Amino acid sequence: MAKTFNENYQNKLEIDTTGNTTLDDVTKATWATLAAGIQTITPSASETADTTPYYDGEGFSSVDVTGKTISFAVAGHRLNGDEAQDYIASKYIGVGDTLHTLARWTDPSGKQVQFPATLQAIVPFGGAANAKQTFSFTLAANGKPQVVDASGTGTTTGDGQ
Repeated sequence: MAKTFNENYQNKLEIDTTGNTTLDDVTKATWATLAAGIQTITPSASETADTTPYYDGEGFSSVDVTGKTISFAVAGHRLNGDEAQDYIASKYIGVGDTLHTLARWTDPSGKQVQFPATLQAIVPFGGAANAKQTFSFTLAANGKPQVVDASGTGTTTGDGQ
């Protein structure tokens, strides 16, 4: 039986270009897909772990993940006129609440993970004089994401279940 692998482009990452900041406002969001000009999207989950050893472990520890920060590093070429890129680039000199918005990731199965987010480390252009402009930023989740199953009928609070 042949195995098939998902390709990365089948994942869809979107941001709200109207700047809503709570999951209560998901239905009001104006979603723009991060795709045109984007070469790489790399998710990461920075974890806080407790490795307390107990006597019954005979000197060895077990690991319990007690916290997590989810982010997506996005990089590619600057495409002027792209709704998502234009919105993010416009926040380059912003601080505080102006960098907050909503985001959602849809995996190849159709499951969605939606969350309030902060736009960080925005690079609106750069590179050699004879090269396409670069574009990059980090999209950091604020708090626990909400997971919507592929049918769109059920939500969880982000426990992966």
